[in-house]
Amino acid sequence: MEGPVRKRLLIALVSVLSVAAVAVSVSSCEHAFPDDRLDFYWRLDRIEYKDGVNLRGEACQSEDLDNTMIGFARHMVLIEDLSRNFVLHGIMTEHSDSIRLDYSVYDDPQVAVRLLDYGMDSVVTSFKVEYPDRGRLILSTSKVTMRLRKW
Repeated sequence: MEGPVRKRLLIALVSVLSVAAVAVSVSSCEHAFPDDRLDFYWRLDRIEYKDGVNLRGEACQSEDLDNTMIGFARHMVLIEDLSRNFVLHGIMTEHSDSIRLDYSVYDDPQVAVRLLDYGMDSVVTSFKVEYPDRGRLILSTSKVTMRLRKW
């Protein structure tokens, strides 16, 4: 083979191999965050109680919260309320339009009592998920509606 023909063949082979390598690497990547809308840090602004009674049984229509953050990352969830010195990690399971938050890994009955302040009446709670607009999140059950803002 002549030099220029051999050079073109080599360039074509390298080009095909490069495209194949890029195609394989892109198709084998898994997203770190399966739901980009949900993941990261959210500020819990307000909890509204549907029957006018909070989860502790006290009359209350709603509560405004300033210092509570909820973080989502892959299959983990974090509640952080530094004003009450409370930090708790849990397991998150996503479904089509809902999430389940599971804090049953803690062998402490006080965890369930503390979760009442954050709209959860059990160590395992399922919430319907809504995104009314960019940067807003609504988590709701039959008893509460939690309004969050992306941090």
